[in-house]
Amino acid sequence: MERAIYKISTIKNYNHDIQELFWKNKEHKHWKNYIAKPLFEWTIFARMGWDFEYHWKNQKRWYMIYYSAAIELPEYNGSIRIMSRHTRDKKYFSYHSNWKADLIRGTETLDLLTEKSLDYGYKNIWVSREENANLLKYFKNHSKYNWDISYEEISENNKQHILRFKND
Repeated sequence: MERAIYKISTIKNYNHDIQELFWKNKEHKHWKNYIAKPLFEWTIFARMGWDFEYHWKNQKRWYMIYYSAAIELPEYNGSIRIMSRHTRDKKYFSYHSNWKADLIRGTETLDLLTEKSLDYGYKNIWVSREENANLLKYFKNHSKYNWDISYEEISENNKQHILRFKND
């Protein structure tokens, strides 16, 4: 059972926590991109999670364990990319979760960030993935919203699998 607390908000007071989480996950396949270009200046809001843990110096404090951002880069032409820089503390979740719970949490994050994006007035909402589209297919089938999946060029010489919100 998770003991974590989650919230969706702007990130202006949490940059240190986010960077600490990014550094903690050096084994993440996109880690170098996260550190070199964290995209904080373009992040509109994020879903973040913390847990109260003992620090290595035996100090108790809240540690960020989960991060998933909604980003609007100028080249997105008014659209918003959600679940960007999506990462979690793998060590923490290896003790407190399993793959099924991870999929449920991911779908919950997708739905919550979509809802918040709609509240902000966004109509063009999307998620991208460099690797195969299997995770996006899972989200499409389990989200409370309607989605399309495509393979698109998101920048010069960079094609990705896209899960795009359908405005029905």
